[in-house]
Amino acid sequence: MAYSSGVKTFLREAVSWGAVVAIGFGCVYFFDDMRQFAARTIAVVADNHRPDIQEPVSNKNGFERSVTLKADRQGHFYTKANVNGRAIAVMVDTGATAIALPYEDADRLGLRPRDSEFTHKVSTANGIARAAPVSLHSVEIGDVEVRNVRGLVLAPGRLTVTLLGMEFIRRLERFELRGNTLVLVE
Repeated sequence: MAYSSGVKTFLREAVSWGAVVAIGFGCVYFFDDMRQFAARTIAVVADNHRPDIQEPVSNKNGFERSVTLKADRQGHFYTKANVNGRAIAVMVDTGATAIALPYEDADRLGLRPRDSEFTHKVSTANGIARAAPVSLHSVEIGDVEVRNVRGLVLAPGRLTVTLLGMEFIRRLERFELRGNTLVLVE
């Protein structure tokens, strides 16, 4: 049975539009299932990228105080620090210039810069961000403490963890990187 070219074109278009309607109906009908699947997938990915927060190991040798940190699977040094007397998660980052606080961490520390105080621009892994300068009374990791140090609060949503950069590290006596171990000496 031979169909004319017009009928063939009509049948192809009808099948194509039928497929579009079926996919659309499926998306609407299974929307909640697809949303739950996406949420579970994102949660698994987020868990795989959650930093492994290490407890600092304090060492005292005479007058010298030091802490030893172990790198996580990606080679980063995540630990707990007391900033202005409150515990937060931090990443010690020799590649960062400043102590950079996410807005959310700063808020927990009681540092709430006004919008007009975000006068600095900083380059982050997520691009250029506005930052507000702040003064930190103390930053402690284990027995190592730095007092009266400058920091920057980044605009909301621009950073996920506090970075302890060279502004913190250069105030130490020294630091040593040995394989996957970082030693901070006061």
